Amino acid sequence: MEFFILLYGLYGIINPALAEFNGLAGAQRLSVTYVGIAAGFFVLVYVFRALALSKMAKRAGKQKLVWCAFVPFASTYLMGELAGTVRIGSLKIKRIGLFVMIGELLYTVSLIMVCVPLIVAFSDYGRYFTPTSDGMELMFTGLSDVLYYMYRLGSILVWIFEIIFIVVSVPLYIGLYRCYAPASYIWLTILCVIFPVSAFILFAFRNRNRIDYDAFMRARTEAIRRQQQMYYGNPYNNNPYNNPYNNPYGDPYNNPYGAPSQPPKEPDDPFGEFPDGGKGPGDDPFGFGSNNPDNSDDKGDGGQS
Repeated sequence: MEFFILLYGLYGIINPALAEFNGLAGAQRLSVTYVGIAAGFFVLVYVFRALALSKMAKRAGKQKLVWCAFVPFASTYLMGELAGTVRIGSLKIKRIGLFVMIGELLYTVSLIMVCVPLIVAFSDYGRYFTPTSDGMELMFTGLSDVLYYMYRLGSILVWIFEIIFIVVSVPLYIGLYRCYAPASYIWLTILCVIFPVSAFILFAFRNRNRIDYDAFMRARTEAIRRQQQMYYGNPYNNNPYNNPYNNPYGDPYNNPYGAPSQPPKEPDDPFGEFPDGGKGPGDDPFGFGSNNPDNSDDKGDGGQS
């Protein structure tokens, strides 16, 4: 697939038809150069992917599927088997490699439908292309009806199947890189969806052991919780403003996380330094009540006089 992806992209970037200004030889030479670049890239990707997936399949205990690493399209199925069941939210996807392999086949067929007529046309530029009135744009003129309609239909299907292939590839890369690079699977997925570089990334991960992503996340969550507990104290106790801050003002938020840490204290008695708490007989702290003995004597003297 990588061969046709790159070839299609090269034709789109610099159309060999523009080589008309350099004559027939210029268009043919540029088209042959495109084919050579695409073929070289495909061989490079094939070697890296085959070596990576064969090693990863052996380490994952999937010896019966090692042969898939060396067969185009089957290698995509093997990637799905290494990814296992992919869970995205509440959605669980099984056999994701099979869906991606089908999408890859359809996408490749649509690319072939576009690229083959282009290769044929540019192999004999003077026969298959004729300048338009403005002398800049060129069109097919000598292609057979089969190649012409193949090109037109392929130009439509390639966009449809490319979108389908990208959509089904995203969960595959998510599941695969969760097992081999769980801390960075998001940006690796984005990178592989945009550029055909998955073979080189897998080659870099070929010696890693496959891990259980759910177990990894549980362990990571527990480690983060323990670090927070060591730094902030127990975040689940009744006093969230515990050490290390040693809050001198008590609990300014009335301890919103539970019952008070200590029972409330009775307010201090402001007259506790006086005898009887500052209260005289008859519970009159100022001695002006009717039970004051001094007042009684005064009343008696006043009565005699």
